[in-house]
Amino acid sequence: MRPLALVGVAAVAVGFVAVVNRSIAAAIDPSTVVVTLIGALAVVQGVRYANERRGRDRRAADPGEPERRAPATVPGADLDERIGRMTAASHGGYASRRELRERVRTVAVAAVARDRNCSTAAAERAVEVGTWTDDPTAAAFLASDASYPIGVRLRAGIRGRSRYGYGLRAAIDTIGRLDDDNPAEAAR
Repeated sequence: MRPLALVGVAAVAVGFVAVVNRSIAAAIDPSTVVVTLIGALAVVQGVRYANERRGRDRRAADPGEPERRAPATVPGADLDERIGRMTAASHGGYASRRELRERVRTVAVAAVARDRNCSTAAAERAVEVGTWTDDPTAAAFLASDASYPIGVRLRAGIRGRSRYGYGLRAAIDTIGRLDDDNPAEAAR
């Protein structure tokens, strides 16, 4: 064994014995000479470790590939996908469009009834006639005999989109504004 390692082993052994037997700890007088020797030994060990590290080659650690997360499902993503398919300028899907329009109509009737503090029948009449909102696009989407404003029809024709999408967006936004005006009522 190396002499420095022997000194270290002896120091550790004396430390363990001092912990077990307090009389040995009292016999060791920590004078300035002992403290100075311990400090010098610490400096020597520090220099030795520094010299050992100086000769090693340095290379960056490769953390590897990060774990891939499984994609989480987004609430409402299936509804957004259905709306996207229904608002595309395509023929067909009439039953799905009608079903979604009826769902929006039901929500609009409930929102109008809460906002105006009226009966459900009165709210249904207001939605059917188109007087439930000042937005003509939203009114045309849910009213039975109202037509879309000329600006919406032109935009839809130029962009190649369906008027249904414009009406759906306008109706949902209007319902949201009605519910925002009555936050206490909408929380029920």
